[in-house]
Amino acid sequence: MIFLDLNPRPQLAVAARTDRGKRRQINEDALFAADPCFVIADGMGGHDRGDAASKAAISAFSEEFTSPGDATIRRIERALEEARARVDTISAESDRGAGCTLTGAIRIQHDGKPHWYVLNIGDSRVYLQRGSQLRQLTTDHSLRSERLAGGDRMAEATPRNIITRALGSDDDRHDAWLLPLETGSRLLICSDGLSLELSDDELSAVLAMGGRTSSVVDELMRRALAAGGRDNISVILVDVVAGGVESVSGDDETGTDWSTLEITRPGSRSR
Repeated sequence: MIFLDLNPRPQLAVAARTDRGKRRQINEDALFAADPCFVIADGMGGHDRGDAASKAAISAFSEEFTSPGDATIRRIERALEEARARVDTISAESDRGAGCTLTGAIRIQHDGKPHWYVLNIGDSRVYLQRGSQLRQLTTDHSLRSERLAGGDRMAEATPRNIITRALGSDDDRHDAWLLPLETGSRLLICSDGLSLELSDDELSAVLAMGGRTSSVVDELMRRALAAGGRDNISVILVDVVAGGVESVSGDDETGTDWSTLEITRPGSRSR
């Protein structure tokens, strides 16, 4: 008897790298990059255990998604709750508190097709590059970003490092997006140490050059360090080589359907 795999695993090319940068004494970033899970946590500046918080959050995902079984939304929610609990424990043990952002994408099956479940808490980012088009999928949870969205004239003068959501904080809700995993697309996940140093135009130019994922990540890191390396820098790059869906009809010039799911999900505390 011959058994056919009705949901074959897409072929992905992955590269990841983290660096403490030029000005920080320690690296408070942590990451996990192994199919189906690609996530980055950035320890909150000014807290004495930000590095422990980011490692704790990432450990919840690495443990969940190295155990047997396909990734599902239920398993993602379980990993998130465990990450929240672990960071809360670390924060409670510290006089000054501790916290971290959490951003990434997990490959799941939705309606029988491969999709990315993109999640975000904080100001790290997920971008999608398709052809020459780059789009930031996530929304920064920062006071500056919120003021910009509201048309506040003082927004440009607002420091970028005032975070409005994070694990370990009073608001630890996460945003979630679900979008088809398209063959030929390129997913960039990064801490703000990269987006602080490189503009979206420069990110797009590097990503559009093509080449091996490892070479592209090396180039992004080189440019971020050359631009100042003022913060820890973490980068995950995922190319969908084969096995994704073909271009789908959607609401922008890339042909990608962005409207499948875009919601804010509750955190661990009652609001």
